[in-house]
Amino acid sequence: MTPRQRAGFLLGRWPVKTPVGRQPLPGEANFLKALDAETICSLYDEARRLRLGLGGGGPWLRAHLDPDSVHYLLPNPASYYWPGTQISDGEIGWWQCTALLRMRDGEQVSDMVAVLPDTFTALPSTVPRRQQLRLAHHARSTERDTYLWGQDHKAECNPEFCGYIPEATNNAPTAT
Repeated sequence: MTPRQRAGFLLGRWPVKTPVGRQPLPGEANFLKALDAETICSLYDEARRLRLGLGGGGPWLRAHLDPDSVHYLLPNPASYYWPGTQISDGEIGWWQCTALLRMRDGEQVSDMVAVLPDTFTALPSTVPRRQQLRLAHHARSTERDTYLWGQDHKAECNPEFCGYIPEATNNAPTAT
């Protein structure tokens, strides 16, 4: 964490700040949720199905996530994805969330996924507040993402090692 992030953590401040001229996220967005692998994958599936713009992964993500680990999710929109921002077909009505994911090899990486507010709110919140703050700061400062992890993993990725059968196009995973 940067010195500023450490100070914010020590003061108990929620790390997601409202951009100038925007409405703050509602209070129910100021939470970090602990999720199992199936739940996190279903959020990616919903984002892809609804074409929200952030939600790749699919079979590649399912094959490479640690199925027994806890994964974390928090609304963390960039200013250009802030809810209410005008886009070509209306305005953004979803929350850009940072996901802190544990991969099968034990490495923790970050990723982004679009989540509808009602979907996020319905997820259980079981993490104590102090731990939420610590994990939120950690998730926001994790630079290594699923794309970089996938690039490094590509050489050893095969059905025998991780269970993933690459598509015929042999495309690398996309960052979401």
